[in-house]
Amino acid sequence: MGKTQQQSSRKARVESLMAPAKPEVQLEEEDEATAEDAHAPVAVEGPAAGVEITVRMSKARLHCPVCTLPLKPPIFQCLFGHLACGSCRNQLPDTGRCFVCGHVGAYGRSAVLEDMVRTTRILCPYDAYGCGSYVTYYAAAEHQRACPHAPCLCSETGCGGFAGTPAALRDHLRDAHSWPVDAVRYGAALQLRVPESDPAQHRRILVAGGEEGDGAVFFLAVGALGDAPLRVVSLVCARPAGAAAAGPRYACRLRATGPADNGCAGGEAESVVAEMAVPSSAAPGEASVEEVASLVVLRRMLHGPSQEMRISVRIDRFV
Repeated sequence: MGKTQQQSSRKARVESLMAPAKPEVQLEEEDEATAEDAHAPVAVEGPAAGVEITVRMSKARLHCPVCTLPLKPPIFQCLFGHLACGSCRNQLPDTGRCFVCGHVGAYGRSAVLEDMVRTTRILCPYDAYGCGSYVTYYAAAEHQRACPHAPCLCSETGCGGFAGTPAALRDHLRDAHSWPVDAVRYGAALQLRVPESDPAQHRRILVAGGEEGDGAVFFLAVGALGDAPLRVVSLVCARPAGAAAAGPRYACRLRATGPADNGCAGGEAESVVAEMAVPSSAAPGEASVEEVASLVVLRRMLHGPSQEMRISVRIDRFV
């Protein structure tokens, strides 16, 4: 087979953003080729000039050698091709010399490389969770932070790094870690009894069902507040930041009621209520106090020998 046929048979693909960088450009060969052929220039003419292809190359070639961040316009280079991104170029000493080779000569804009990085796109690393977007390589990190398809994570000790959709995390926690699951309807109060003597009941999964339910997954947890005789009820929606920004929004009303014999003046049982927006978290078990909706309950409000907490949970959904 001739050189031209060999060159046209090569397949190429851009490495995933999550894959480790390779030291040099690599091509996958379908047949044998010499090292000289592998680096020979390939002219693209005619209809092929407008066809998109994928290439496999070193991530390092798309990163600024000064700050090591992805290159993005404006990009500068010296007379010998040593690069610097616009931010680094502005911070380098104005000596008129290249910071790498030391040769005299001002940095100039690299229009060819700027065009290349503008058109270098990769598949979002969250494609396995439903995102099929191709994003410019230098903007991939920003896309990941806002991607609504980012996975939710299991924070159970020794779990092994589970990652998946909110529904998958719900099933994982139910099946692998025995978390109880309760159905909740928007606008209706769900009554729960959580005995302090049974730690397995201290964390629960609430799933929005019914005719108006959207299958949203919420995590309710009951825990101690330091050494104080207090208990905290917390609620968080399981979803990544990008999905939370896209909506819908959720609010909750949490209420805990104490025993009747500890009632307030007038014979009513003691109760505490909190109403607030429900925050979202991609790792619900690791959310801090500031990242959850919470209700503080006095220990004297627990019921019976099992020290049972009686909680009412109402979640409202807003488009």
